[in-house]
Amino acid sequence: MRLIRLMLLPVLLIAQLALIANPGYSSHDELEFLARADVPWSALPWFPWFDVSPLQYRPLALNLWLVLAHAVGKTPWQMHLAVVVLGTANAWLLARVLRAADVTGRVAFAAAVVFVLSPFVAYVHGWTGTLADLLTLAFGLIAARCIQLAAAAASSGTTAAAYAIACATAVGLALLSKESAIVLPALLLLVALRDIAQGAVRLAIALGAALVLAYLVVRLPVLANSAVLDPAYAWSLRHVPARLVEYVLYPFMPPLFEVAPLLSKSTARIAAAAGCVVLMLGALSTAGWRWPLAWLASCCAALAPVLVLAISYNQYAYLASASAIAISAAAWSRLAPRARTTLLALAAIVVLHGIIVMGRLHGVGVVQRNLCGDLVANLAQAPGTLRILAADPSDAWLPRRLLNGVVAWRGVPFDGRVRFDDAPADRLLWMDRDGHLHPGGTPLTPH
Repeated sequence: MRLIRLMLLPVLLIAQLALIANPGYSSHDELEFLARADVPWSALPWFPWFDVSPLQYRPLALNLWLVLAHAVGKTPWQMHLAVVVLGTANAWLLARVLRAADVTGRVAFAAAVVFVLSPFVAYVHGWTGTLADLLTLAFGLIAARCIQLAAAAASSGTTAAAYAIACATAVGLALLSKESAIVLPALLLLVALRDIAQGAVRLAIALGAALVLAYLVVRLPVLANSAVLDPAYAWSLRHVPARLVEYVLYPFMPPLFEVAPLLSKSTARIAAAAGCVVLMLGALSTAGWRWPLAWLASCCAALAPVLVLAISYNQYAYLASASAIAISAAAWSRLAPRARTTLLALAAIVVLHGIIVMGRLHGVGVVQRNLCGDLVANLAQAPGTLRILAADPSDAWLPRRLLNGVVAWRGVPFDGRVRFDDAPADRLLWMDRDGHLHPGGTPLTPH
């Protein structure tokens, strides 16, 4: 058992080597933060801690991102390593919570590995712009562990109360990381269910819920007005069924990179993924009807704040991935042998999908490195504006994903000089499949 514990962290890191070795970045927001942090330490533009008016009030996560971008952002593998290490810590915490819930060491080990290799999680660990999600889960798992320790220390009232306060503190730190932390008290109820009769456990849940209530009192006017502040956050209850279907089916739909276009895929693929979900719930039901119900309830609770939005994003399902895998692992010892075989087969599909997502993120990182490097070289050759078009139409989304809103790269200004639409420009450059740029004219044949 001790060997299993010692091997867990190295195995998790090795499983994510493709993310650590990514030579570039996968989205414009990462490049925007690198430009923002490309100043002396004394001039870093910190995010205010006490201004709750922004729609995205995330001072802890955003300031940590600023620190990391300033310290290691110019060396992508170091930035990716920092994010992967934090994600690996989350997987380790998940395993510790499972062990304290009487899950065997081998099953907890396997759950942690499946977690880091699942597609939603691989996406989060490979995109350095997801520190808010990483921190929210980290503090949520710390809070869960504190509840377990409070229950174990029930005979010592002072110690148990201290753990309850630590649990509430973790919830408070999560709220400083991302708005989605408002769901933590509901998820913590699942952790505390068997010990809910204990006073310290009830105190922990109550304190966490009180913090969330206070947070909502302060933040609700801004959150309720989200559509005006940012159209991307316009919400409606009508979106709930479609969003829930997308998030639940996505892990079983390799090689889909992002969840948003899921419902546009073929009926056969959607039906196959739905069949996988039915098989999983059926397998869990062999342990009793409460297990599939708990699985669905935890996923709905973790996803609740984003189910009302008009579009799905991978990072939004990070908390839900942890809860879904945790419940499956907790049910394992109660499952019928055939149900275990079914879950193993489904886990293989999920892991395959996660590995594919890792590969795609690495590929986009290669494109970003080459694209920005060639842009810097071309901008240095002559003044004026550049228009970037993808040589292969299937890559047309990449220049916008990587460059939209980016004002500079490694100190070279991009703002106003780089375009990727039909606006007139002084020079036209074609982007090859690997991100390298070539002079305008006849597009290169994709290779």
